[in-house]
Amino acid sequence: MQENQTNFENSVFAIVKISFNKVGETPVEGGICGTAFLINDSTAITANHVLNGSNYLPNPGYKYVQYWLMKRGTKKIIELKKDDLQSLPEIESTFIKLNVKFIIGYNLCAQVFKINDFVLNYGHISNMPITKAHWENKLIIDDYTLEMSKSDKMGTILSLTQATINSQDLHIIDKAVIQPSFIANIGMSGGPLISQNNIIGLMSFGLPADSTIKKEVYAISINEVIKLIKK
Repeated sequence: MQENQTNFENSVFAIVKISFNKVGETPVEGGICGTAFLINDSTAITANHVLNGSNYLPNPGYKYVQYWLMKRGTKKIIELKKDDLQSLPEIESTFIKLNVKFIIGYNLCAQVFKINDFVLNYGHISNMPITKAHWENKLIIDDYTLEMSKSDKMGTILSLTQATINSQDLHIIDKAVIQPSFIANIGMSGGPLISQNNIIGLMSFGLPADSTIKKEVYAISINEVIKLIKK
């Protein structure tokens, strides 16, 4: 069990977004905006509302933006480009093509789960993890720490249902979702929901929608992701 948990945690990334107006500007605005995890050796996945081609934009008042994946475990910094992203809004997911390959200790496959099953989630809170950086023609991240941003949760499955949501950043139509018993915060979206040593879901949306702390949280069933991959 511990070895498998390590495999999952070492396949998780924090997604970091930085907005700025000119090269060399300090301070810049941003920090962790979500979580991602590997689905194979060269592809990661996150929640579509966290990162997609349409929202690959700087914060209001800024001209430019850069995104990175910052890995847990062995440190690895991967700068993301818009062309790396494949948006799948119908399952509230974005695939991220990576320019490096990783060894992962699990296979993504369809799962069977039920109410009251134990679940585990690896996620982050919205802080600034960058500890060392410098400017060239763009911002180069030299070092980071994720220790103070980790927001990992444990609980059980409270409900299994079909969800339809049509809001500003979510467009889900009749998709299977899993409600775990824990509360969550902004930054955890896109992380894996794990049960019985398998990934069973992608952390997606929470309620109240306008609150930093989500008293109810929901994950898109990994079976929805598998169905789309097979297509």
